[in-house]
Amino acid sequence: MMRIVLVLLAMIGIFVGLVLFPDIASQPVRIEMLGWLFETRTGMFILLIIVVFSALWTLQKTFDLSVNSPRQLWTRLRSGNTKRRALRLQEALATWVDEGEGHSQKLLKRSKGILPDWLHQALLLAWDKPQNHSNIDMEKDAPLIIALKARLATDPQHNHQLSHSERQHFLDAWLAVHPAARLATVRKAELLGDMGEYAEQVHLLEALMQKTKDINDIKLKLAQALANLASKDSSNELAHLRKANRLLPNEANILKLLTTALTNNADNKTAESLLLDYLQQHDDMDIAQAAFKLVAFDALKNFKRLDKPVFQSTHAGRWLRMMLAHEADLTGIAEDALNAMLEQNPSPLLWQTKGDWLAQNHEWEEATVCYQKASKL
Repeated sequence: MMRIVLVLLAMIGIFVGLVLFPDIASQPVRIEMLGWLFETRTGMFILLIIVVFSALWTLQKTFDLSVNSPRQLWTRLRSGNTKRRALRLQEALATWVDEGEGHSQKLLKRSKGILPDWLHQALLLAWDKPQNHSNIDMEKDAPLIIALKARLATDPQHNHQLSHSERQHFLDAWLAVHPAARLATVRKAELLGDMGEYAEQVHLLEALMQKTKDINDIKLKLAQALANLASKDSSNELAHLRKANRLLPNEANILKLLTTALTNNADNKTAESLLLDYLQQHDDMDIAQAAFKLVAFDALKNFKRLDKPVFQSTHAGRWLRMMLAHEADLTGIAEDALNAMLEQNPSPLLWQTKGDWLAQNHEWEEATVCYQKASKL
């Protein structure tokens, strides 16, 4: 299209020049070639050249029209040759990479013809700003475009702009055209969680786990959904938390919820066993403190259970052994363990513990010093 405009401007400029300078237009032109003699005026000669080139151009486009559809011909006239359109596509991609969505639409439109129509339309949609996207039309939009519109609209960074009903509309439309879409199912499950529909969320994620091979992220979402469901379904709380713990046995938060539920159901032995098994594999002070509340009632017996290298290899295990020794009146062992831990890794909890022990012995001045060190840390 730009070339046509430039040619028209050049023709207008020639005519204006001939009108402004009639002497030039009236000067004779004489051409001799191969025995032929051609005489005319400059103005007429220029007009003849324009007419000849216009006729040749018209013949070429007429031939193109007979071979190509009017739409293809218009595309060629507007966008130029294939090489130029490919260059526009490359520039559009670079612009999108460097500047982000909404900055490459003009160049991308001018590259039409290089890519298939369906891909060109998809790129126009994907590279445009989300607020410029038209609503889904289930009758007119192709299934791929419906899915793409829904995916872009329900991107997590845009969730705050949509209500729950709007997100559900997009996701239902997506799943209507692509029922096996894993990402759509995951986002639908996240929406159900945001809406508090934990039972439906669990059902959806369990069905998805049976269909997909990569289940690591699904397991995490399902375990959290089961934990949330347990908080609402008290009659089946233990069943849900046990299932969540089987999915993620190394998740401390779920383990604490499960052991709390077990103790509430008078099953302290199972809770104690789960916590101690976890501590043999993980250095977790929160779990150690939860375990101490369960094993402190029989401190001497449980101290002997924990007086093993596996518990003395971690900070949490040494702390639990130390606390049991103190509860069992094994004062020398407890104090030695506390002093050793303070030398290796002083922390507010350890200084607080030492201050409490000194206060129990009415050593107030020394206890105050320990509390001050704890507050500074």
